[in-house]
Amino acid sequence: MDIKHLVTFLKVIETGSFTRAAELLGYTQSSVTAHIQTIEEHLNAPLFDRLGRKIHLTDAGKEALPHIKNVLEHYKRLESIGSDETTIKGELKITATESITLYRLEPILSAFKEQHPDVKLTLSNATCSMNKSAVLDGDTDFAFVLLPLVEEADLVAHTLTKEEIVVVGNQRIQDHVLQPNESLQESILLNEYACSYRSIFEQSLKEKNITAVQSMELWSVEALKRCAVSGLGITCLPRMTVETELETGTLKRIPFHMEPTLYSQLIYRKDKWLSPAIKAFIDIVLEQPYVQQKEISID
Repeated sequence: MDIKHLVTFLKVIETGSFTRAAELLGYTQSSVTAHIQTIEEHLNAPLFDRLGRKIHLTDAGKEALPHIKNVLEHYKRLESIGSDETTIKGELKITATESITLYRLEPILSAFKEQHPDVKLTLSNATCSMNKSAVLDGDTDFAFVLLPLVEEADLVAHTLTKEEIVVVGNQRIQDHVLQPNESLQESILLNEYACSYRSIFEQSLKEKNITAVQSMELWSVEALKRCAVSGLGITCLPRMTVETELETGTLKRIPFHMEPTLYSQLIYRKDKWLSPAIKAFIDIVLEQPYVQQKEISID
């Protein structure tokens, strides 16, 4: 086996396709197939079940996956020995929530690319629970999450800032306060299922026995804001995403207390090797003006 075979294996898993893996790696599809067959011959076991157009890991593939990730992690460390520390190279995989991507990451990514142009950045979006799982499974280097303070033995968490979660509607809404046992005439606009602040909002409504005539589910922060501005309902979002609309008056805050408190946090595995690129990225994150790590205490 060769290191490139192991890289191909992970890329097939990442993309779910031999064809897509070949496109991203710059190989022919037959080369990708040959790489996988080489590993299978070495292990004397099939790695994938091919069912129609979909592929699934076999039991052998699932067993091999963490070992292959571990080999590639150590290979990265080996490659860094004797490298020129003045030029940082490599690849960083980052996952984040949509709200943090849109309203927190731009200055971080811009500063990092300006200082370290030879590092390839890959960014994907998912819910906080999915992002945390990706970190624990070794599928990403970092995750930006919006959660109560993360205190888990397997993770390092850099708390960036407390994020206020607000309920908003358009300017035609009167001085409305959500009252216990109320039946709302407005629709409730919700983002994707399992989102941390959606879960808190729904739990708070349930505890106060507040119901709505109907609800709408939209999987985009911008779509939620546009629908709220248009008067289609009220929604719950991090204040950072609606700051401009609150200042201009196109959205109005509806007082509503929710617990627990949420924080933007950067998390990664405690046992992860911190390459020069990773260390440089963490330094840039913690230099951001909104980072209040020293002032934050657990409520």
